[in-house]
Amino acid sequence: MKLFELEEELINKMDIGDKKSILKVYKKLYECYTCYDLGNGLKVRSIKNHLILLNQHLYNNFYNKKVCKYYLYNIRNNFISKIEKTNEKSELYKLGEEMIINYSNILIKKCFNMKNPIVCKAINYIHNHIDENLSLDEVSTAIHVSKNYLSSLFVENTGYSFSNYINKLKIENSKSKLKDTSKSILDIAIECGFNSQSYFCSTFKKYTGITPNEYRKNTAKYEKNNYNI
Repeated sequence: MKLFELEEELINKMDIGDKKSILKVYKKLYECYTCYDLGNGLKVRSIKNHLILLNQHLYNNFYNKKVCKYYLYNIRNNFISKIEKTNEKSELYKLGEEMIINYSNILIKKCFNMKNPIVCKAINYIHNHIDENLSLDEVSTAIHVSKNYLSSLFVENTGYSFSNYINKLKIENSKSKLKDTSKSILDIAIECGFNSQSYFCSTFKKYTGITPNEYRKNTAKYEKNNYNI
């Protein structure tokens, strides 16, 4: 898998707050970074350059979302400084993890450009029940607001429609199961809260461009080739 594909996968997972999978992708990404060398023993400088570029890439991605720009700006600048001051590969790896967690917490901790407790409650409920067949009716009832009001607030404050947010989150969850288990597509669909295999497959293809089976095969091929950059 190429470097830019891993970076894209990382950002997709960060967009939906899948922290466990985020760090797994980062580990692969960092291994790619260590394969590059500027020559003359400048491998550490090369890793620093990649982390600084990743930092800017993450900053650009989140800047266009409805997030706290002041917090975002501070994250970017603080980590540029920390990266430049670090000279051990193991410490750079940990610093990259810290950087990614800080960026992902912008969404996980609901650092939207909002002070709306209703949307925060909705997101918390969604993340706690993501493996269920969630509906707008269910979530709005659970947090005691009308579904139309919640729907409009959700788009306004997160930049996602209610259904897009949930489907994107479920698809990202399903990717881990496709990669790490031999469970059937039907079993994975049910575990991820889809009411049928066909709906799961069509939704998966809508968000990724390929079917679950194709994703599983591509992942297996990628693992076999051991990060063919």
